[in-house]
Amino acid sequence: MASFYRRTDAGELEKIEGSLDEYHRPDAIYEGGGVGLYFTVKEYLTFSQIRSNGGMVDNVRLLGRKTIDLMRTNHLNAAQLSDFTNSYQTGYGYGLGVCTLMDQAAGHANSSIGEFGWSGAAGTWVSIDPSEHFSVVYMHQLDPNMGEYHHLRVRAAAYICL
Repeated sequence: MASFYRRTDAGELEKIEGSLDEYHRPDAIYEGGGVGLYFTVKEYLTFSQIRSNGGMVDNVRLLGRKTIDLMRTNHLNAAQLSDFTNSYQTGYGYGLGVCTLMDQAAGHANSSIGEFGWSGAAGTWVSIDPSEHFSVVYMHQLDPNMGEYHHLRVRAAAYICL
């Protein structure tokens, strides 16, 4: 597993020992979503590309295109959206387990309407864009995760390349 770090007052990276390792044993019973997904970057990129390619990998359908469309459709009403929105997720709604872009101008996003993804507590982030058959995976293990700082810049840089 990747090590988890925090930045010291001096700006150095300091390894955080053990923080959640106790949940990663064969006999562990913890079932929280925040510490239970195991992927290499390459595997996670493949997983994201399956969803950006309409559910296909190597000419094999693993997930239905309409399922992906349902997943990336906002399912929140106006009141729920007002609770969900913050500076990091402005312009996004919430689909089935993912945030999904609804308003490019509000989100200052150069990605497509319906681009979707999620970020992890330690700084992992994925953006999946079926309209472009494109996905981006970014990973670091940092507390605080600095997601707003890093993810918005990675998204902008990746989409500039299209």
